[in-house]
Amino acid sequence: MLNWLFKVGVVSDTTPPSSSFGFVYLITLKDGKKYIGRKSFWSTVKKKLTVQEMEARPSKRHKDYKLVTKESSWRKYSGSSKLFGSREIAEKRILQIAKTKRHLSYLETKYLFKADVLESDEYLNDSIGGRYFRGNLI
Repeated sequence: MLNWLFKVGVVSDTTPPSSSFGFVYLITLKDGKKYIGRKSFWSTVKKKLTVQEMEARPSKRHKDYKLVTKESSWRKYSGSSKLFGSREIAEKRILQIAKTKRHLSYLETKYLFKADVLESDEYLNDSIGGRYFRGNLI
């Protein structure tokens, strides 16, 4: 498993700051192809209430679950592109850390347009934000 690199060091060993939501990353494959994406540090899951918590609810109409935020599997994450196939990863690099979900979406879009991923054969990305697709450009 490759570690995530950020600026000058490895960050896979550290706990993400609670004030950060996620990061934009660049994965470089051994054949030279690249992929830009985003990953959240945290995930929210539904957890069923205990018997005591169920009894403490003001009424039976209230939810029988609670939302729990926990750290995601970002350390082991190796990209979401199905185009990777059996290709080997050479490097995983964090480009920038985002404070909120909206900031993360913005940063990913910014990096994708800046790198000109839809018009470059260097990148495996084939769409930006579900609105712009490599095949529909011209």
